Amino acid sequence: MPRQVDHDARRLEVAEVAARLIAQVGVERVTVRELAKAAGYSTAIVSHYFADKRQLLLFTYQAAAQNAQERVDSVLSAAPEDLEGCLTALLPLDEARHRDWQVWLSFWGMAIGDPEFAEVQRRRVIGSRKMIQGVLEAMARKGKLSGDMDFDLLSRQLLTVVNGLAVQAGFDPADWPAERQQNVLSKAIETLLGQG
Repeated sequence: MPRQVDHDARRLEVAEVAARLIAQVGVERVTVRELAKAAGYSTAIVSHYFADKRQLLLFTYQAAAQNAQERVDSVLSAAPEDLEGCLTALLPLDEARHRDWQVWLSFWGMAIGDPEFAEVQRRRVIGSRKMIQGVLEAMARKGKLSGDMDFDLLSRQLLTVVNGLAVQAGFDPADWPAERQQNVLSKAIETLLGQG
């Protein structure tokens, strides 16, 4: 009897290997052949799951985004108004999160000249802003923020802080260890919310 293969798990395995390769050598140098070799599969197996490199990269980007969403969901399920915890969950504080950001940064570069990738990126940014805005609104409902604040503007500013920190940490992790990222984020939150 042939062995059953969990196709979703296999696709995620391949995406994980792709993310590691992107973090090591950059998206341009990742090939299906090198990816198959690193994953211990034949190119035929990788091609069975992904029609081409473009589809593989899109799936890898979405898998990295899902990792972040799961971290955020974990924080917000415990405390829907935990703004700092929510934003901290997005920062590249460890190796896995740093790798996710390497994938995202590579994808951002590709999105500049590709309308489909640009649309995926645009939707991801809008979703992140809405998530942050929802946390701000939860804080207001709990009396932790004034309800007359401009939550749309604040969510944009806070997402800009997270992206700025992550980009700097992505390119110079030695200068941006987890503690420094968290300290800068805390100060930015205090300043933007008028609590500092």
